[in-house]
Amino acid sequence: MPYPGGTVVRVKPTLIAGTTHDNDVMFDATEIPGAVSNRGGISKLVGITIIDKDQESHDMELIFMENQVNFGNAGDPTTITDANLASAKVLHAFPIDWSDGQIVVAQDSGSAAIFSTSGLTGTSDKSYMPLILKAGSNTTSVYFTAISAAEMAYAATDDLEFVFHIEYLD
Repeated sequence: MPYPGGTVVRVKPTLIAGTTHDNDVMFDATEIPGAVSNRGGISKLVGITIIDKDQESHDMELIFMENQVNFGNAGDPTTITDANLASAKVLHAFPIDWSDGQIVVAQDSGSAAIFSTSGLTGTSDKSYMPLILKAGSNTTSVYFTAISAAEMAYAATDDLEFVFHIEYLD
């Protein structure tokens, strides 16, 4: 059951443990469950926090879509067809630039990086927020994937956690 007004959804996509090259798909299209309050509904994504347990802090492009369609195999260059791109019903795409606001924190195994964007400053990737999200007609989920903007090497498949701050509009 959705919370009145909105929610915070935490998602850990399955990364490639090891090297991912520039312009590779970082992970398969991943569900953001409860992104809208009603099937086929809309919401406003007002903020994103990314927690990087490996402190890789690599830039990436995020792609949000109504339907779960992969942009290629995780760890390989993007290979999406025109038909699959149309089927994805892309909602938004924008870059994440870690130099715009990361915080490094200590943890038991070394350190981690935390990045947040909310659109309140109007600079770089922050100017892309808020975003309108729309779910497919039979779901309350929206999907996302990421394309690497540089070579990166994560130590584990669960090194990134995305925290989506969502305001319901319907």
